[in-house]
Amino acid sequence: MDLWTPEFGQRRAAAIPLSDSPSSVQSVSPSISAFPSVNVREWSAQPPSLPFAVLDVETTGLSPAKDRIIEIAVVRCAPDGSFLDEWSTLVDPGRDPGPTHIHGITASDLEGAPPFEDIAEELRARLAGSMVAAHNLSFDAGFLAAEFQRAGSTTPDQPAVCTLQLARHVLQGNEGYSLAACAAALGIDHPNAHRALADTRVTASVLAAMIALLHPPSDQGALPFG
Repeated sequence: MDLWTPEFGQRRAAAIPLSDSPSSVQSVSPSISAFPSVNVREWSAQPPSLPFAVLDVETTGLSPAKDRIIEIAVVRCAPDGSFLDEWSTLVDPGRDPGPTHIHGITASDLEGAPPFEDIAEELRARLAGSMVAAHNLSFDAGFLAAEFQRAGSTTPDQPAVCTLQLARHVLQGNEGYSLAACAAALGIDHPNAHRALADTRVTASVLAAMIALLHPPSDQGALPFG
């Protein structure tokens, strides 16, 4: 999820009403996280060897300890960034959806959506054997770790790369490093921002473009969602 103020590149706080349902106030450890992040300078020195599972989550708020995931998407790519497949689902948070004006997801959209515990193992399978990638990885990783903990499941611990940190290394001097700013710098369209699958597709394209800049292929193909 990409919530940034253009002036400072910081996460934007939002007034998010909380419901009184028990699941809406269930807290988890605020210190847990998932997906140990690589050092982007060291990692980018060699062409990637693992496929990628690029992900994004939409949430009811900004605190993994108190808020919940309401949508998640995963786009899987080959080591060169070329598209393999994609998957997304809405997730029942057991409470109100939070800032609908940001993510566009309403309570009626979430009717009939599975709770996280029902999709946890499918998500784990889609991430398995891959390097996880996300724009501002710590946000997504914190929420996923909290949800896996609530579901009574172990947290995935495979390596990960933060495309925001990678962009700071590859696109030095860019006017901002939000997903939109990185996409614009690389000539990538960013439609329907703040929906999980749209943001994940753009993140996958940004990642593929940066890999191509770092390790130019002899015959570069099209970006996965260019």
